[in-house]
Amino acid sequence: MTAVPIAIVTSTTGSARAETIGHAERGQDRRTEILAAARELMLTEGYDRTSMRNIAAKLNVTPTTLYLYFRNKEELVFHLVQETFGILLENLQSVMCPVTDPLCALRKGLEAYIRFGLAYPDHYRVVFMTLPHEAKRDACHKKQEECCDSLCDQAYGSLEKGVARCQASGQLRAGDAAAITATLWASVHGLATLLIKSGDHPAATPELMIETLLDTLLRGLAPEPSLPH
Repeated sequence: MTAVPIAIVTSTTGSARAETIGHAERGQDRRTEILAAARELMLTEGYDRTSMRNIAAKLNVTPTTLYLYFRNKEELVFHLVQETFGILLENLQSVMCPVTDPLCALRKGLEAYIRFGLAYPDHYRVVFMTLPHEAKRDACHKKQEECCDSLCDQAYGSLEKGVARCQASGQLRAGDAAAITATLWASVHGLATLLIKSGDHPAATPELMIETLLDTLLRGLAPEPSLPH
């Protein structure tokens, strides 16, 4: 999620500086508008049928206007991904960082992932359920020099570090931390997707399903008791 840079020129007057800031804010508003339109079209028309031209038509502007903000569809996809993972990362950090107990922090992070999907269903649908894997990979790969440590890697890394901390503290069983993280992610992603698609399950409320899933996952990964000699 890249903000439009604000040029700071020390010799400008106060009114000129205000005009520069106002222009940047209007630019950021327009970028947000474009991303929102692209997200809506991808959900209704699909990724392949969403083009810079029909995004422009939806906004009642010329395609040239879009190219002032995004060079092509690939760059637009990159910013859609960055925006989504930026919100997710902020949510994960806000619940995990203040908690000192590693297992409690990991549980909160896993729960935050599901709740992020429920709070931002359109963001989640586009990035995790609509965009082809190749589109995300290619867009982010070509931006690697500008974003060496992507927000996607940071968000996923928060969970991976949480698993490693729990293993180091003896609260999770020893094993491949990367495999355990992938399994946990797949599980919370599956429930988030189900709840976004279908809402309430006839047999249980979302709250109960979240609690049951987290209990099952973390208890299942608890350290195995020592066998008597």
